[in-house]
Amino acid sequence: GSVSPAPTPPPASIVFVDAAMKRAAAVLCALAAGATAAASPVERVVNLLQDLKNKLELDEKKEQRVYDKYACWCEKTTERKAGTITEAQEDLKAYGHTILSLKGKVATLESEIHQLDEGIKDNMAAQADATSLRQKENAAYMAETAEMKQALAALQQAIEVLVAGTIKAKEGGAALLQAHTQAASAVRRVINSIPVSTGLSPDQAAILNEFLQEGQGSKYMPQSFTVQGILKDMYDTFAADLETATLMEASANTKFEDFIAVKTTELKLMQADMAKKEGEKAEAEVRLADTQQMYDDTLAQKEADIEFFDQTKAACQAKHEEWTNRSMLRYEEIAGIAQALDILTSDEARELFASAIKAGKEVRTDDKYDSGRDISLLQVGSASAASEAPERAFAALTAQAKKAHSLRLAALAVQVRAAKVGHFDKVIVAINEMIQTLKDEDAADIAKRDQCKQEYQKIESSVKDLEWKIKNNNAKIAKLTKQIEMLEAEKAKTIQEIADVDEYMKQITKERTDENAAFLQAKKEDLDAIDLLMAAREALTAYYKEHKIEMGPIQGSVKGAALAQQEPEFDVSADQAPDAVFTNKGHRKGEAKDIVSIMTYIIEDLNDEIKNGMKAEEAAQLEYEAQMKAAEKLRAELDAKRISLIDAISKREGERSDERELKTENEAELKDEQDYKASIKPDCDWIVGAFEKRAAARAAEMNGLVGAKEFLAGYQPPAEASFVEQPAKPQLAQVRFLAMRQ
Repeated sequence: GSVSPAPTPPPASIVFVDAAMKRAAAVLCALAAGATAAASPVERVVNLLQDLKNKLELDEKKEQRVYDKYACWCEKTTERKAGTITEAQEDLKAYGHTILSLKGKVATLESEIHQLDEGIKDNMAAQADATSLRQKENAAYMAETAEMKQALAALQQAIEVLVAGTIKAKEGGAALLQAHTQAASAVRRVINSIPVSTGLSPDQAAILNEFLQEGQGSKYMPQSFTVQGILKDMYDTFAADLETATLMEASANTKFEDFIAVKTTELKLMQADMAKKEGEKAEAEVRLADTQQMYDDTLAQKEADIEFFDQTKAACQAKHEEWTNRSMLRYEEIAGIAQALDILTSDEARELFASAIKAGKEVRTDDKYDSGRDISLLQVGSASAASEAPERAFAALTAQAKKAHSLRLAALAVQVRAAKVGHFDKVIVAINEMIQTLKDEDAADIAKRDQCKQEYQKIESSVKDLEWKIKNNNAKIAKLTKQIEMLEAEKAKTIQEIADVDEYMKQITKERTDENAAFLQAKKEDLDAIDLLMAAREALTAYYKEHKIEMGPIQGSVKGAALAQQEPEFDVSADQAPDAVFTNKGHRKGEAKDIVSIMTYIIEDLNDEIKNGMKAEEAAQLEYEAQMKAAEKLRAELDAKRISLIDAISKREGERSDERELKTENEAELKDEQDYKASIKPDCDWIVGAFEKRAAARAAEMNGLVGAKEFLAGYQPPAEASFVEQPAKPQLAQVRFLAMRQ
């Protein structure tokens, strides 16, 4: 039968090439044994086939373990990377929604900030307009009241001069002339001081002019009392008009203050809201930038993971195909060997070989004869007000002193009672001083009350603002802490992924190093085997070369190879002489040639294994370099993401530290405000609580003082009362000043 040539092994990243060398050694051992043992050629072939089959089965088990380890790595790595890619897709989707939400929030906040800015401008313009109008109204009030106060002062002085002049007029002579001169001068001052907008009625003007021209002599006293009446009526009217104007000014000012307070509150609210929204906008922009960066990093990582996954998947698929093909071919090879063994070791075959194979080597064959069998071997290759006398003045002061529980009024009442009749100048001065004192006290109480209210309002506003700020501080700190935790988790995950990539590169580098070492070792062994075989072949053929025995063309196959055979022995007659013919020197060259051919075949097969191993080593190195390039790219992107996360964490921690410092400052300011409120609370609570009571008491004191002053200023002794001519009341009642009475 014929011997099939070994198939060319397929390309592989892991090449096991020691089998051929071992096969060569086995063949040599078998051939060497053949020279000394008496086993038949077929038995020696069977032993060689059985040994080859055992080695192929051992190769299959070793390479199956290598493939199983590689396949396990492929399954875990692709599963892990597929999970990472899926997770990245979910993260990208979440980041995308967050980016859209933050962009919408930033746009909304920009619109709201613009509206608040317009509102703040309108509010400040309204306050400026109201302030300008109030300043103009106050200037007009101050001008008018200044004229009225000047007129009141002139009227009061004129009345006092006329009253004093009436007393001096009783003396007659020079005293009367002096009294008239002083009175006329005082009346002229009154006329000159009356506001331009206010005029005297014709009757009043006529009486005053008559007094100025004819006030001397017997007519002085009656005219003086008449003029005193006119001036007193004018004084009361001016005083009432001044009070009305003051009340109107106070009312207008109160309305203005209320308006400004409302606008100020609105302005503070808008400014606070604007600051809050600007802060939210800045925060949203920072979050948007961070989220966009994380989106970009995640997208880059995902793309790198996909590339790595594709590379790994392709490499794993190629390895699977390579292994499947290699395993299939090996099984085919083993099956062929098994079949050959079955053929060669059957009982029938044994009997046949025992009968058919003769000792020795057939010689002298003639090729013209066809045996009917083709024994050639084929090989196959294979990716905010009233008037009258001293008793009445005493009674008024006493009543108000009791009502207001005022020691000051009681002391003044005693002073009125103790004063001589008609001599109340000092009492009136004391009353004026006390009136001024009451006014000063009232002003001081108002100022203190208003100051306390303003301070309370400022403190309350500051406390609310600080509490709001602290609340925002806490919320922002919590939010930043959560962001930092998320970033830390992402950083830890990224670091683990970097470690996984490093481990992967380390693993494939080790595998590549091991594979390369195995390749180099196998190559060395193959080369050593070739050298050994070539040495043996040289030794074998040395005899024939030395003796110039032509062996013919040596084929690198087993075609035509024959194993040494013995010549048959024949029984001869005892009488016949044994054949004593010796063989010639080239008699065994055929067997030697067959052995040389087998050696040549094995040498060529080992050389082919080296070439295929080099090809597989080159492919495995290129595959390793592609995997390392993808892994290094992924690691660089993961490291960039890690650095980006560290920078983001550092920024968030800096913002949290700043926010904590701001919170500490706000808490310190809040405590300062609360401590300040506690320090002013006793005085302010007292003035606010006692203000109305103190104002009512002062009003009672003021009413008693004003009434007493009016009683004393208008008092005349009873004997002189007949000289007083009262002016017509209806006429005086019609006098109007500043058009303020309606």
